Amino acid sequence: MEYTHIEWSKMFDFREQIHKRYKGVWDIPLIKRRSILFKRFLKDGMAVLDVGAGAKGAGKEIKRLGLDVTYKSMDIDRSIKHDYYDLDEIKEKFHAVLLFEVIEHLSLEDGINLLKKIYNLTEEDGILIASTPNIFNPSRFMRDATHKTFYAYDEFCGIVNMAGYTIEEVFRSYNDAFHRYVFKVYILGFLFKTLGIDYAYSVFLVGKK
Repeated sequence: MEYTHIEWSKMFDFREQIHKRYKGVWDIPLIKRRSILFKRFLKDGMAVLDVGAGAKGAGKEIKRLGLDVTYKSMDIDRSIKHDYYDLDEIKEKFHAVLLFEVIEHLSLEDGINLLKKIYNLTEEDGILIASTPNIFNPSRFMRDATHKTFYAYDEFCGIVNMAGYTIEEVFRSYNDAFHRYVFKVYILGFLFKTLGIDYAYSVFLVGKK
């Protein structure tokens, strides 16, 4: 079932709940790369669906980590071989669904509908691991003309809550050459915080059904 309107009161309520947990973007813990989340939240024997999989980079990362999961990919791009090209084709459920840098390419309404469909493909007690560009790092959202909807971290978590998931944890990600990483994180960090901007590239969340 698709939304015909946005339930604004629910969205604002869920957003406020997250905002109470993380008063600002700088209160969200920093990780270097998403593989940290794979190692922590994915377990051997899981069935994993990668939505908007692109070149299936996540699947390659998972394989390099030595995790014994059943990985399947879905993407609308038919120039790359995927298991599925439409969510409506999928008749099985998954222990974990991955959704990396996809939601911002859709309208708000379509994004909520996508999350609801993904929720229905998630096993009970299954998880969603998702990311979106960190809008407190202005260049991350603005540099891509295909981006349609920007999400602050609390709004991102809010629409995932609306889809039915409980937000377990939220992270910011930033990785760079060692000298630039140290310079931005430890030397310029206070300046970034004072200016209300962030060096972190993306916001990740883990939601549980």
